[in-house]
Amino acid sequence: MWRIAVSLLLAWCFQQSLPQQLECRQLDHCSCLMNDGSGKIELHSLAHPDNPYRIDHNNFTYMYSPCTAMRNATGECKDAASVCQQFDEGGIGYNYGTADSASFYFDPNTKQVKISYSYFESNMTRNSNVDLICDPGQRERALLGYQGSDPFLMNFKLTSVCACPGGCMAPAVTCTMKDSCTCDMSDGTGAINLHPLDNPWAPLRSSHLQPDLGRNFTYYYNPCSGFSFTNTMCTNVSTCQVDTEAQLFYALGDVAPQPNPDVNQENGSVTFHYVNTEDTGRHSDIRLICDPDQHVPEFTSLGEPSENFYVMALKTRCACPGLCKDDPIARKARYLEWKASNSR
Repeated sequence: MWRIAVSLLLAWCFQQSLPQQLECRQLDHCSCLMNDGSGKIELHSLAHPDNPYRIDHNNFTYMYSPCTAMRNATGECKDAASVCQQFDEGGIGYNYGTADSASFYFDPNTKQVKISYSYFESNMTRNSNVDLICDPGQRERALLGYQGSDPFLMNFKLTSVCACPGGCMAPAVTCTMKDSCTCDMSDGTGAINLHPLDNPWAPLRSSHLQPDLGRNFTYYYNPCSGFSFTNTMCTNVSTCQVDTEAQLFYALGDVAPQPNPDVNQENGSVTFHYVNTEDTGRHSDIRLICDPDQHVPEFTSLGEPSENFYVMALKTRCACPGLCKDDPIARKARYLEWKASNSR
């Protein structure tokens, strides 16, 4: 028995003496962590979906958008492409890999970290590889290089300081307010635009039971232009609490939110903060929940977690960056519909 134990111990010691196989453990579609302690390869700062990296070769334009699918693409490349082959300027686009298919790995032959992409269509698979070339001196826009291809495989290289472990640290994602209901995401994913939900004639509403008082309150919210309830404290506001039993109205926020929305760094969700400057410090948060399939907004009151502070949630596709735009024609149609319903 002792001989077996000694053999196992020697085998373990031999295994420990072998050099560690280098790996880059994938963290998301845009970063990986080297297992030798050298740091994280972080490409988030290279995400420019509106202006992807380009290179021309043999009548084709090749485009690459790390992290986020490119926008304004043609053909198959409209389908969430990170890698696209386009015949001439503005021609048909062929998808060689979607953003969510990104897979980081370390190539022991080239001693480089690579990203592989794939795209499946009609029993056919197109693939592409991007070699990450570490260059501490390449601190401006990364350089895209073409490295040859087969019919269904493209090979590229991307040279940047961000390809060096620890070379780039992703800045905190922010959302900069552009108007009272639109903010631009700093990671290049697009704008969160609530204009299609603007309806001052019929604000969103939700009821909530206040347990300590034992009665219901109704909460109203309208982004962008606010709303007013005639002869009440809720005049030209974004949010309002109504005590339905006592018929008391409490303004919970001005029309425009505070200038710096919160951005959840894990899931990217945004929260708008509203303050009522005309009352005794009442303020409210609207938590925006992105759901691309939520075409009809779902507004929910979450109550009063602390005195004079109210929290509500708004689930809608317009909380997703880049999915909604202002539509004045639709806004006028909502007004005419409201006017017609009130004239009956």
